[in-house]
Amino acid sequence: MKHYKNLSKTLLLSACAGLALGACAPVNLLNAITPSSSFTKASDVSYGALPRQSLDIYKADNPKTDAPILVYTHGGSWDSGSKDIYKFFAEGFTREGYTVAVPNYRLYPEARFPDMIVDTTKAIKFVADRYPDRPLVVMGHSAGAYNTLMAVMDPQFADSAGLKMCERIAGVIGMAPPTGIIPLKEEPYITIFPDRFTGKDAPLNQTEHSIPPLLLVHGLDDKTVYPQNSQKLAELVNARGGQAVVKTYADINHTDVIKVISKHFDGDASIKADMVAFIDGLDLSQSNHCE
Repeated sequence: MKHYKNLSKTLLLSACAGLALGACAPVNLLNAITPSSSFTKASDVSYGALPRQSLDIYKADNPKTDAPILVYTHGGSWDSGSKDIYKFFAEGFTREGYTVAVPNYRLYPEARFPDMIVDTTKAIKFVADRYPDRPLVVMGHSAGAYNTLMAVMDPQFADSAGLKMCERIAGVIGMAPPTGIIPLKEEPYITIFPDRFTGKDAPLNQTEHSIPPLLLVHGLDDKTVYPQNSQKLAELVNARGGQAVVKTYADINHTDVIKVISKHFDGDASIKADMVAFIDGLDLSQSNHCE
């Protein structure tokens, strides 16, 4: 068994050296050797009427006492990605005692701004209603981190969904989030975002509203979404009187930041430990989590 585990990790290290989370083969391999012993999965639970409006719920078999429910939104440049490839991510938290919901959302070319944010907010509201006695921690990677931040930072989305954001969301985690430090200049982004991240479509321009505590994690080797995205957002949130913490990691790139959530890579960096510490440090007893 030890030999098999070491061989599997060697194969994964090779397969995932240039891991793109939209590429099926490396992720399928990773998921295939990820155990299912820490959760019970409910697949394709509808949170809306459209085909992409569904989510998977990984219910922890040994839940941590009074733990919040986690909602993770996948990345993929708003034109790719699927909840179906994130067993490895969910298992990273279910074995710590957290139940994890992973929604899909509409993608380009079907979707344009703000469709993906509308869907993400609707999914969060669905999970909040399913677990009315538990607060949520919402998180996402890359494009999914953007969706999550906008769902929390621009109150029009929570209001439209009927989500009492400050009551239900105890914390927010953004993993390598694009926040708007550079205007979008390429397709399909300039079609998806007509304001090109220069207006209210950028989290950097939504910092006047109170939000729950925020953790931003970013690899210093990220050349896809530069770490300055996280650093500038935290600076603006804290200047307004909010609570935002940035954690940066040497030798971590855009996909490493999520890869290390897997049990097969979680010794590479302290990212998951830092996320768990943030979650466990939240005051879940508050009736208003916003700062």
